[in-house]
Amino acid sequence: MSSGLQVVKGLSRIFVRTIVDSVHRLTLNIFDALLGFLNWPKKRLRIRIFILRNEQPDQTPAPDTVDEMIKYAKRSFRKNFNVELLPVRRNGHFAEVLQKDPPVEALYTKGGSGALKEELRLAGSFFASNLANPIYPVTVFVVKDIKGADGCSLGPMSDYVTIDHVGLKNESVLAHEVAHACGLWHLHDKRNLLYTSRSRGDECRWWQKNVFRSSRHVTYW
Repeated sequence: MSSGLQVVKGLSRIFVRTIVDSVHRLTLNIFDALLGFLNWPKKRLRIRIFILRNEQPDQTPAPDTVDEMIKYAKRSFRKNFNVELLPVRRNGHFAEVLQKDPPVEALYTKGGSGALKEELRLAGSFFASNLANPIYPVTVFVVKDIKGADGCSLGPMSDYVTIDHVGLKNESVLAHEVAHACGLWHLHDKRNLLYTSRSRGDECRWWQKNVFRSSRHVTYW
């Protein structure tokens, strides 16, 4: 695929995702957009975790490496938002090794503004072609390294987040990045789940509940 076509497709994905997210917040999820701080009724959020195979197979993390992160995210989302975290497939597992060789650009990614640029290149095309399902679930890709970060999300502009091998060592990273995917942004509050440092806490403010629960990824079914 030519670089020009990748840019066009990447921009189209961003445009469509942003529109879909806005429409959900103003229609299907309008109740939560206004009164999400009530944390009622219970909602659901489905994720699927794909671990990318490394160039050296013996360095590919095992699926159970993410178990503690999943437990943390389950507790955090239930406590803060009354949202149940579930795997995409019923009675299925959250994590598995993706059975295809990723391009180097997907294994070694970037954080911050670099992630937005990569969404318009080969890495973004690879992630988009391996989503668990468009629109509703959040797909988590475990990559080898993210330059300048342990995890990364483009917020509502994307249906996926990335976590690298260093990020796997911090149990809060998964919850933090998925919260970004649901529309939350960084806060300068050490007690908050959206604090930038690994020493972040697990608290959320009332308005964060409105934003999180009204995301297109958080459903009633």
